[in-house]
Amino acid sequence: MGQKHLVRQEFFPDGKVRVELSYAPDGVQDGPAKTYFQNGQLSSEINYCNNRMEGPVTLYFEEGSIQTEFSYLENKRHGSYRSYYQNGLLEVEANYERGLVNGPYRTFYESGKVREESNFENNFRVGHVLTYHENGQIETDTLFEKGKVVDVKEFDMDGKPVIKKALFSEVIRINKTTQA
Repeated sequence: MGQKHLVRQEFFPDGKVRVELSYAPDGVQDGPAKTYFQNGQLSSEINYCNNRMEGPVTLYFEEGSIQTEFSYLENKRHGSYRSYYQNGLLEVEANYERGLVNGPYRTFYESGKVREESNFENNFRVGHVLTYHENGQIETDTLFEKGKVVDVKEFDMDGKPVIKKALFSEVIRINKTTQA
């Protein structure tokens, strides 16, 4: 018959539980690990397997709603990552593969409207990164190649291209020198 896991608890000065950690009989952290806010509300839930984070992780706001959800595989973030505003709406949505951000990455305004859309390959942004004004119009369109910015286009709140003064004056200076 298997031996039972041991649970270690730490407490706030008022006697409320602050931390609960599970250990195998050999002293290896194994099983659920939970932390609590001073008010007794759950702050985080993480699972360990042989001293390594494994499985789902949930972080909470102090009033009890979910702040962040993600998972670990062999001690590395793996799978869906979602964080939320306190109002319950999505703040960030991403995907991890063995510790690296891969695939679509989106952030949102607290109103729920999209703030940024991009793609990642092995922790590097690739392709077009679109940021949006809160009214839904594109704010910037930044092109990434091999993790570096190669082009940026900016737009005003009405979707019209923004011409940078410094860039425009540089074009004038270049034109004057080529005309001379």
